[in-house]
Amino acid sequence: MVEVGKTEEMEERGLVLQALRGYLEELWDSGVDELDFAELPASDDDCRGVGNPRARLLFVMTGAGFAGEAGELLAKIIQAMGFAAADVHLLSFPAQPSSAGSSRRETILGRIAAVAPEVVVTLGEPAAQLLLESGEPVDTLRGNFHDLAGIPLMPTLHPDVLLENPALKREVWSDMQQVMKRLASTSR
Repeated sequence: MVEVGKTEEMEERGLVLQALRGYLEELWDSGVDELDFAELPASDDDCRGVGNPRARLLFVMTGAGFAGEAGELLAKIIQAMGFAAADVHLLSFPAQPSSAGSSRRETILGRIAAVAPEVVVTLGEPAAQLLLESGEPVDTLRGNFHDLAGIPLMPTLHPDVLLENPALKREVWSDMQQVMKRLASTSR
């Protein structure tokens, strides 16, 4: 019998491989037939993406993605929305400040464009401020859609904040209800 942790690890690897395959197919379709890794710049951003490479819903957050308590809570939120973790796409990046903030933003915007979701949700202040190029606190930004290059973006609280203060789950659920309503009105 396979241990639970190993099963989750195998599922995560499958999601990563699925996302990689989708990305490579996009490159091929756009005419790229060779990659020169020697010319790729070194980056301290370490932006990671997992999930459906054609997801209608994309999340952006700092931290370890679906790992740990915050990741488990995010998976529960996604499930409550009527999705499986494999149905959405999640981009995560380190919480520490990057010396190349605009480069990190461009990397994330490029990955969002590659997935072409119908809605983006930022989880937490760093993700919201980075993508919206705003200094406003997430409490001010959340609860309303913002425009991200033609894609509706809903900022909301990070799962870590919800673990610290479970009373805030109601606010996040209100945001997610708006996201579900938007997705229902734009069904592919």
